[in-house]
Amino acid sequence: MDIRFGPVNASTPIQHMPTAEVCAVAATIVDDVLSRGRTLDNAARHRLRTTRPESWPEVREIAWGSIRWAYRYRPILRHRLHKPVRQRESVLENLMLCALYQYDHLDEPEYAITSSTVDAARILGRKHSRQLVNAVLRSHLRDRDPVFETTAEFRYATPEWLLSAVRHAWPDNWQEILDNFNLHPPLSLRVNPLHNSREAYLARLKQAGLSASPSQLSPWAVTLEKPVPVTKLPGFADGDVSVQDAAAQLSPLLLGALENHRVLDACAAPGGKTGQLAELTEQGFFLKALDMPDRIHLIEENLQRLGLTAQISAADATQPGQWWDGEPYDVVLLDAPCSGSGVIRRHPDIRVLRRGSDIPALADKQLLLLRRLWPVLKSGGRLLYVTCSILPAENDDLVNTFLKLEPEAKISRVDFSHGIKTRLGHQFLPGKQGDGLYYAMLHKQ
Repeated sequence: MDIRFGPVNASTPIQHMPTAEVCAVAATIVDDVLSRGRTLDNAARHRLRTTRPESWPEVREIAWGSIRWAYRYRPILRHRLHKPVRQRESVLENLMLCALYQYDHLDEPEYAITSSTVDAARILGRKHSRQLVNAVLRSHLRDRDPVFETTAEFRYATPEWLLSAVRHAWPDNWQEILDNFNLHPPLSLRVNPLHNSREAYLARLKQAGLSASPSQLSPWAVTLEKPVPVTKLPGFADGDVSVQDAAAQLSPLLLGALENHRVLDACAAPGGKTGQLAELTEQGFFLKALDMPDRIHLIEENLQRLGLTAQISAADATQPGQWWDGEPYDVVLLDAPCSGSGVIRRHPDIRVLRRGSDIPALADKQLLLLRRLWPVLKSGGRLLYVTCSILPAENDDLVNTFLKLEPEAKISRVDFSHGIKTRLGHQFLPGKQGDGLYYAMLHKQ
């Protein structure tokens, strides 16, 4: 995951009062996501070019936060509007949505937020709507109507289909999971063991004035007390450390010794797990990273910063004829495309863009990947299946279907002191220690 700026903690005021320009840019990002279906990362990458880099943290705080809480603020806003905003004026509605977020989550005067939002309407070319924006926001501040607060969708800012799925999957944990969806995620780092020990890097962070603690999940992970831009991390540009969630750093612990092995990292972009495996190169093994042509550059960029190499192939993992030389692999790591339901706090647009009907299609894709990759694995080899999902349809249920179709496949139990042991694998739920990830180890007889 490419994180250029750490998220701002909602309990702490951002460095500067957001200007009208900041509010306008944030509104265009939110509008791209909510009205046009663009991903948050792509929208931000496009829109941030229009403003000064020093204002990017403020823009991100407002845009990410507004999308995170969209299922709460959209019904409030539409209740305030006498008639729906026309589609071509959707940016105006999303500008006001950003204001509602700021009232509740930024430690700034309400009148200043209102003023900046009204001025932002002019910047967005909606000068004629400034009075409407002012009237709607003042109406909200006068009477914060709790009419919607009885619904779970409002309470957790989560669509009903996902609420139901999480409740069904985790009856004892669902409220904690949904609350975690709305928290800023921790900024966890992976220390490069080729360059320094975790203890040595913690000392470097302390010397740089950054408070951090060792993770209980991963022996390579440290978690910063307060997120910072990666440019402030000692040795980041030199590959001494990478940004990677602690729960996502566990693959090497499961894969075991790799000496003289052929290892395939399928669906490898953006290259976090590839880079971590490459950091174990003193074990002496062959590493191939595979992904679609438009994503290969992400792997290359990661490895280049780390000063490491792997054989990289631009191809579809479901088409081995395009990339496999016929020599079986000892180990396959499949970090499968999934719903992302375990990383919603990092990517709040998932709640807006994803639909319940997407899950069966994703499961079909995951099953196809497993079945197409299985023949490239040698007898006695192992395949580690990973998702950043907390939904059984993509995890245990999917693995169970695969086991029924492939009689040579057997489960090897995954054992961690943290997380939850499931019927066929191991599930981490989003929390203080890390994101929601699933691991299942398959052995080929």
